[in-house]
Amino acid sequence: MTRQARDEQVLEYLDAMAEEMLDLLSASVRCASESGWEDRVAEVYATWFAGRGMPVTRQPIASSGFAAGEPRASERENVIAWYPGRTGRSVVVLNGHLDVVPAGDPSAWSLPPYSGLRKAGRVHGRGSVDMKGGIAAGLYALAALSALQIDLGFDIAMELVVAEETTGVGTRAAEAVVPHPAAALVLEPSGGAIVPVSTGLLFFTVEVTGKAAHTSAPWRGVDAFERLIWLREALAEHARKRGERYTHPLFAAVPTALPFAVGTASAGTWRAAVPDRAVMSGRLGVAPGESLDAVRQEFQHVVDEVAAADEWLRAHPPTLRWDHEGLPGWETPLDDPLIVALVSAQRDFSGSESLIGFTAGSDAAFFGARGIPTAVFGPGEVSLAHGPDEYVSERDVVDAAKVLALALLRMEVNGRER
Repeated sequence: MTRQARDEQVLEYLDAMAEEMLDLLSASVRCASESGWEDRVAEVYATWFAGRGMPVTRQPIASSGFAAGEPRASERENVIAWYPGRTGRSVVVLNGHLDVVPAGDPSAWSLPPYSGLRKAGRVHGRGSVDMKGGIAAGLYALAALSALQIDLGFDIAMELVVAEETTGVGTRAAEAVVPHPAAALVLEPSGGAIVPVSTGLLFFTVEVTGKAAHTSAPWRGVDAFERLIWLREALAEHARKRGERYTHPLFAAVPTALPFAVGTASAGTWRAAVPDRAVMSGRLGVAPGESLDAVRQEFQHVVDEVAAADEWLRAHPPTLRWDHEGLPGWETPLDDPLIVALVSAQRDFSGSESLIGFTAGSDAAFFGARGIPTAVFGPGEVSLAHGPDEYVSERDVVDAAKVLALALLRMEVNGRER
């Protein structure tokens, strides 16, 4: 069978299976697999793999060495399936996460958060875009290859992991099962664009103590909130300068590749009292190749400089803590076989390629930081994730499956074109 004929057969199969793919996506969204409750959907996927004869490794996180502090660890497991089987050849990873963020207030949603409703060309509900749409596309890309009995010359491990939205322990644990993949393709929503570069992030919390006083005589107290604002302004300026220093053509469409934001802030306990405590938590972007420790040290230096300029803060230094071990930035060269295969597939399918940089943290960092050729590619817009009325376009899911299947057909592993 020629490559062109094989491509056409793959695309025809995916067109024929589109309704089944989207029904599976809808069913998976109806499983409210919030972080800690991934077992609500894991069986759906394990059953799907078994029905297509793909061997499955079920990896409990309780025995992985990463379970400390994890809720319901004994009930949660990674589901790792193998195509065409586990033969001992080089392995390409397709990675997706089982967990979704909590839906929040149901009244903020136009439809029930876990409806999975297919309506007006969209699948609606929490997890539809982040990232069960990408998982569905990956599953049916493998289904097409399997139905046509295509031997790629390498193995594929599809890792469906827990805890991406919280700690990342699932993908870290999966390294024990797939220790040295030749490449990794993470199925996060990328708007259908190919992502060969992503900045990382650090989550932080800064706390300031002050001295309470009645607001009729605020000069008798020390305003912790005011000092927190000083710190926020200094840290934002520091982040702005960092963003100016790092430039990359694939981030040209965004104001900065290294976003800084404060997500939560609070101060005081009573409106008629000068606040004696103020705290903020946020995130700081990290460029590919940057040392996380060096970025932490720079950030601490800014906090120390602000404290040194104020008599109260010199005596009562603000505290800075890091709330997560951090995600490093990563980049895969455009001439790497993984990126070449994706570009070729996208160009052949749609007539042109689209490549962008990613500013969102993802489990791709656990591959990219180890020097594994890595890319992010998936259907839907990441901006629709984590909020009410999340959805993914049905057409985008089907198209993503087609690009994924074609890319796997074009992959080179160990120097052999497939």
